[in-house]
Amino acid sequence: MTKSIDFNTLLVKRLRNRDVTAMDYLYEHYSDALYGIIYRTLKHTEIAEETLHDVFIKIWDQIESYDASKGTLFTWMYRIARNRAIDARRSKDFKTADKSDDITGFVDMFESSSNAEEDYIGLSGVLSEIGEMCKKLIQLNFFMGYSHAEISKNEDMALGTVKTRLRNCLKDIKLKLSKDFE
Repeated sequence: MTKSIDFNTLLVKRLRNRDVTAMDYLYEHYSDALYGIIYRTLKHTEIAEETLHDVFIKIWDQIESYDASKGTLFTWMYRIARNRAIDARRSKDFKTADKSDDITGFVDMFESSSNAEEDYIGLSGVLSEIGEMCKKLIQLNFFMGYSHAEISKNEDMALGTVKTRLRNCLKDIKLKLSKDFE
């Protein structure tokens, strides 16, 4: 009587023997599903692609730890992908990758206007008057999406100081803009 070997068992055996064609097969047939898992967690294409790459490296490096009695090969790979995606989401790189562009483009958009009529509310003049610290705090908070706590940590400034300075900057801008409407 011949013993039949299931395909996944053969695939795992080939992976454990460091058969590159088995890894190619695994990537070709499972990368889309694993990418979907990762992307749903991260919602960021570049980081999801990097994480997928990390997942396949981990699968290659840790195939010896796969235990068929605990689940299917796909379930094992799914857990690796999900855990890597969660780790990536918690990383500092992920938190900063999702931040917006520099405020300079927005400021330049107003400052580059040669026609005074296009600067309806006088924003370019106000922005030139508020000072570098205010510009930086507004850039970090509103345009780059940093929280007050993140600004505090990154700028080595007390949290209360960040909040107070931002509040004062916004009051200053509001005051300067409101003069035009009196």
